[in-house]
Amino acid sequence: MSLVLSLFIALISGNVFADVANPLRFPSNGIKSLSVSVPKGKIVLVSSKTQKDISVHVVEQNSKENSKCIKTIGLENTQLNVKITSENIIFEKADCNYDVTVTVPVSQNFDMNISSGTAAVTVKDISGALDVKTATGSVGVSGDVLRNISAKTATGAMSFAYKTCSGRADLDFMSATGKTTLSLPSTCKIRVDYKSATGKLFNAIGETEEYQVFISGKSASGDLSIVKI
Repeated sequence: MSLVLSLFIALISGNVFADVANPLRFPSNGIKSLSVSVPKGKIVLVSSKTQKDISVHVVEQNSKENSKCIKTIGLENTQLNVKITSENIIFEKADCNYDVTVTVPVSQNFDMNISSGTAAVTVKDISGALDVKTATGSVGVSGDVLRNISAKTATGAMSFAYKTCSGRADLDFMSATGKTTLSLPSTCKIRVDYKSATGKLFNAIGETEEYQVFISGKSASGDLSIVKI
């Protein structure tokens, strides 16, 4: 990867993405992490068995593009950033409603940092540590190998499903009222530390002294359910 590309930051605004059929593409070599932030709409991170690069597709969901919405897409060292923000407006709040889809090669691992307001978050078949935060947006994550997870929401429902627990992983869930569901193989060795005022813990797998996966959670009234996949 060239030095120019590794330091590239693209600031894109206006109607550039309103009707774009072809996504932006970045060479995957050298990229180790993905950072995606969208206030409203959808965030989808997915892997592809045939794709060798990383593609970013951004679609405006409002009937008219808002010039106050700022789209920042580009590379910063080894991280690919995709960020939708609005200008600071005193008397008006920009309605930035976008669907963002990031597709990566299935053969590579990427750490992920995702944040949203009301945007729904979907992550499918990407290996790597995950840090996700939403206000009310839902979170749905599925994959093969469980890695470290930090997930926070106010009222959004969160769901995580993994096919294997092949190594050590720490999972940290926090919510106000949002419900969290974790689906794991029955062979996973887990330990759970869950604190809640009125929320309930349901654990269908059970706990062991020698564990692979440590699950911690805090909630005011949200439930945590650990079920067999």
